[in-house]
Amino acid sequence: MATSLKNERLQEICGNLREQLFRNGTKGLSGVARVFRSADFNGNKKLDKEEFGEALSFAGLFLSSQDVSFLFRNFDRDNDGNINYDELLHGIQKPLAGKRLEVTKRAFNKLDKDGSGVVDIKDFKLAYDASKHPDVKEGVKTEEQAAMQFLGTFERGIKDGKITFAEFAAYYEDLGSSIPSDEYYVAMMRSVWKLKPKVSKDGSSPIDTYMRLLAKKIQQKTKTGQRESLTLKKIFDFFDADESKAITLPEFTAALERMGLILKAADLKAFFDHFAGSDKRISTMEFITKMNLDD
Repeated sequence: MATSLKNERLQEICGNLREQLFRNGTKGLSGVARVFRSADFNGNKKLDKEEFGEALSFAGLFLSSQDVSFLFRNFDRDNDGNINYDELLHGIQKPLAGKRLEVTKRAFNKLDKDGSGVVDIKDFKLAYDASKHPDVKEGVKTEEQAAMQFLGTFERGIKDGKITFAEFAAYYEDLGSSIPSDEYYVAMMRSVWKLKPKVSKDGSSPIDTYMRLLAKKIQQKTKTGQRESLTLKKIFDFFDADESKAITLPEFTAALERMGLILKAADLKAFFDHFAGSDKRISTMEFITKMNLDD
């Protein structure tokens, strides 16, 4: 039981750090790793408790003193008063699994045109439009140079212009550490790699899927004994800036993001139009009624 509670608290603290990374706009844990390396004056990949606390602050990550102590004790594996920060970063990192792993495989398979399991510059150029790169537009780089530079961000070993799925997945596992929501991660991957949404086996429409996701998010945010419709009303009222009892597309977008539901622009517009009236606004009460929440 004690071990279970310890693991639960560890996951809660790591989740807190991922949320902060997301809010700070950090691109994965690579920036945090650089701060830790800078604090590691003797280069042994270890930090004592004081160095660890200061490094967290420099990285823009803030925890209570109790949580810092708990995290430090958890990763001080040999009880020598130091932690291996590579192990710590790996502990914070959210493994690719479930929907994240599935959409990452779809993106890689889209790149891997010949199914060889290795993506090279020829495959990459078919999926990545380097002509839009600022340096290409300014004539500083050729399209191939820009594509190679981007391709190189995925390479973890020898820089040979080729990437395996392991390297591709490692890049997105690091990046995904600053994206706590699976829905946001999937939406990002679909947008970046222009992946078409998968058709549901039960034949349901994307709108039905979004409504189920939204209902689940509302349920998660509703305290025991509280009505789900009241939770939704409070969130939408918060974003109803002019108190008109109706919200616009930008307000609708902000409300969904508050609940952790991030959609591509086209999907978001379709979801909004499903509820909006002729005035291109959504009445809060009509939205609640259409959601048909079980209270």
